[in-house]
Amino acid sequence: MEQVITQYLRSGDFNGLGVTSLAYAGDVAAIIELIAEGKLDLVRGDGHPNPHIKAFPAEQVSAQLEKIEAGGLKGCLYPSPDLLKERNAGAGEKAPYTKALKEGEPQLSYRTFDLRALEWYRNDPRFDFDVDDIHGRILQKEGTQVANRAVVLDGLDFFEFGFAYDEEMHRAVAAFIRYLHDLPEVQQIEMQKHELTGKYQLHPDFYRTQILGDFPERISIYDAFLQEKIEINQICELMGKPKLFLTEYGELKRPRGFGILIRPTKKEFRDFALLLDQLLSDDLNRKFFKGDLDLNRNLTDEDGNPITQPKGTIQLLEEWLSKKFTPAEPTEMVEMFDNFRAVRKVRQKPAHKVEDNEFDQKYIAEQRQLINQAFNAVRTLRMALENHPAARDHKVPDYLRDAKVWTM
Repeated sequence: MEQVITQYLRSGDFNGLGVTSLAYAGDVAAIIELIAEGKLDLVRGDGHPNPHIKAFPAEQVSAQLEKIEAGGLKGCLYPSPDLLKERNAGAGEKAPYTKALKEGEPQLSYRTFDLRALEWYRNDPRFDFDVDDIHGRILQKEGTQVANRAVVLDGLDFFEFGFAYDEEMHRAVAAFIRYLHDLPEVQQIEMQKHELTGKYQLHPDFYRTQILGDFPERISIYDAFLQEKIEINQICELMGKPKLFLTEYGELKRPRGFGILIRPTKKEFRDFALLLDQLLSDDLNRKFFKGDLDLNRNLTDEDGNPITQPKGTIQLLEEWLSKKFTPAEPTEMVEMFDNFRAVRKVRQKPAHKVEDNEFDQKYIAEQRQLINQAFNAVRTLRMALENHPAARDHKVPDYLRDAKVWTM
């Protein structure tokens, strides 16, 4: 028992002690007795492939004993939480998540936090804030260290996290105890200030990739939106036309700010709507329509003088599709342009009046609706352009073809 406790607390990574280290004939009965008394736990590696870390809570004592009787001693031994509590293993530890591990908390148990816990890093240009709405990471940029030490007071170099949701789909940051333990003491204390209570479930693909070690089931809607634009541009080139969209973001790279709201405020939502419209309607390439349409409107001013005014990009796209494409279901085209204009309408609202900022969870739902409208617009547009004869051999990724996209 003392060897197991020493290994766990002094290994540097809260490792278990392999039973092969205690494979003397006289030890087997003693080990079984300590497990039966609730002093030790046996992790066999059948719940998680690495028995050298206690990833999940140990099985019930009865289940452990049954497996020993059926298959012998295998895996690693750990001090039980009750034994660690009895020994005051966490006494004096100020870092709350390191203390949790010292007291026997499983390494892949998780805590949830208010999104504001990430805000400071998101706004600091010394950090790469890489988030894909399923999981993310914070990485200190090269060149921001002085004398091989972090400039930032809390000393954070790297932190990995995911997201979780409650029954009302309120989003929270989720982080495993093991990764929280890696944070400096000061930052652990700061994170704990934002810790949430209540029931939160991990995002399904965060669970799949981090717990099951499986491939993600779907792709983020933000990445899918950007990839649809790339597919549209590739089809345009096959048609012998200029690219329809001026900008592309490939390899799951995004413009800064194009993702979930960290703080659900009116200002952040308006900023997102502006960026989304810049990536959608504002990004339409007028050169694409040259030669097929008149790009300007001929009007007269109040005095009857002729003036020329450029047509809007949405109008140009609508005229071009009406001229070149006859849909089997006209309502789909109507809905597509309704979605284009819905994004434009939200983007234009602040231009007409001064608005006070406000904090409201409703902006999370409104952002979700807006990005869904934008995604549906580019997806429908891509499917329409695929009807061109030159696009017959174009291969769209399966996740787009089958709409394997996280829309919530």
